[in-house]
Amino acid sequence: MKSYIKFIFVVLLASCDGDVNNSNLEISNFIKPEYSFKESSFNCNLVADKTLNSVERFIPKFVDSFKKMGGDAEELYFLFPVTENKTKTQSFELLLKHNEVNSLDKFNLALTALNFNEIAICNTSGISRNSFELTNQAIVSSPAIAEVLECKYKDGFNYATIKLVLEQFTDALIQNNSSVNIFYSEKSKYNNSFQWTNLFSSLESRKVFVQDWQASQISKEIQKLLLEQSTCQSSKVFRRYKVF
Repeated sequence: MKSYIKFIFVVLLASCDGDVNNSNLEISNFIKPEYSFKESSFNCNLVADKTLNSVERFIPKFVDSFKKMGGDAEELYFLFPVTENKTKTQSFELLLKHNEVNSLDKFNLALTALNFNEIAICNTSGISRNSFELTNQAIVSSPAIAEVLECKYKDGFNYATIKLVLEQFTDALIQNNSSVNIFYSEKSKYNNSFQWTNLFSSLESRKVFVQDWQASQISKEIQKLLLEQSTCQSSKVFRRYKVF
């Protein structure tokens, strides 16, 4: 019996002493994000002589056209960059939340049919991501404040290795009753980078959240764990308007 126990102990040591990167890659084969929806985003710029009033007049026509194509399970948002509490209106993003495979085709078709390019020029390909909610704190206000971070995993790390940290983070948010909804997204067919989105009801609620979170001890521990596995660019803040 002692020999048997010794054999198990040696095997465990051998498995722990292996290449960490290879171990992480093996873990990633069976621990994957459970996506619940897709997001497709488009960067747009208003044509020189157009204003937001042109966009506002366009929206009802677009909604009617899109609905006639059978688009009733999607959500569309306009995101305008916010700098020093002021909203920039010349450039913006379109964000389509969807599940159907052909939703993006219908979306592009509706924009083209209504000559949206006479109002704003948007990148035609868009960026599609698979997404899910880390929290279920419903933020239904419109406009809302969206804080977006583009992040990249360090070598040897991926969603499988960071999953436990994310669970610790969401548990801490629940305990603190934090008013923020968080989304995790990865580009289709790529898993070496991810997008992190914090959604708040207002700029003031974002300010309160940041102050409360930074003052907590758990925030420092979680930040350290996240920085060990990933690097993120400076966040971008948007004022997000829901169209449908």
